[in-house]
Amino acid sequence: MKSMNVILVLLLAAVVIAGCGTGAVKSKAATETVQSELDKFAPVTLSYDAALLDSAETAALKKIVAAAQYMDQIFLNQVYAENEAIRADLKDGTPHAALFDVMVGPFNRLNEDAPFINKAEKPAGANFYPEDMTKEELLAFVEANPALKDTMEHVFTRIVRDDSSQLTAVAYSEAYKQWLEPAAQLLNEAAELTQNASLKTYLQSRAAAFSSNDYYQSDMDWMDLDSEIEVVIGPYEVYEDKMFNYKAAFE
Repeated sequence: MKSMNVILVLLLAAVVIAGCGTGAVKSKAATETVQSELDKFAPVTLSYDAALLDSAETAALKKIVAAAQYMDQIFLNQVYAENEAIRADLKDGTPHAALFDVMVGPFNRLNEDAPFINKAEKPAGANFYPEDMTKEELLAFVEANPALKDTMEHVFTRIVRDDSSQLTAVAYSEAYKQWLEPAAQLLNEAAELTQNASLKTYLQSRAAAFSSNDYYQSDMDWMDLDSEIEVVIGPYEVYEDKMFNYKAAFE
């Protein structure tokens, strides 16, 4: 494990204090119940010794943090297809929205994903697959189309239905383009600011991976990092995909 003075941890989603309203959300758990779940978490401030970084590295760090916020948006989309609509209906300042932000969705991760805002169960495949797709359907499709097996099961593709309702794979670079393009721009801007050669190389190669959907070289460049700032950003863990454990979530 490399030693370093500053570790930048890019979390799946920031914990934001928010609340619940009315409208599209028809059924909510009691506020007292939701508050009791929130009380299980202790607010923590993550900080670092700013004296370790000069002005150029500090400016680069700010760009990286801004890029990380786009990863939060992608993860919100990956968790559940209705997440953005549900969050838009929640009023900032009350427990339901606060717990939604902690859990990145309306499902309690500490209670086997039990819903606390509406009655809908969390799909086993999250939003990596069509919500009406069964495990058996994808397995049958791959068996009938063996040439598409690698693409359909690829860790960096999302499965959707085409205009004829047939299953098809969409590369992450295309599926999440609206967030990956500005994130890549920020990483390239950070690369221009840093004076550390290994960090510059990693940031540029990871930015390129966001559009190529090929993360191998940037993973290798991360292994070579020798910087006061170490950043892990992109699609990694597959735990959110409880149907197959194929698809990686952004973090």
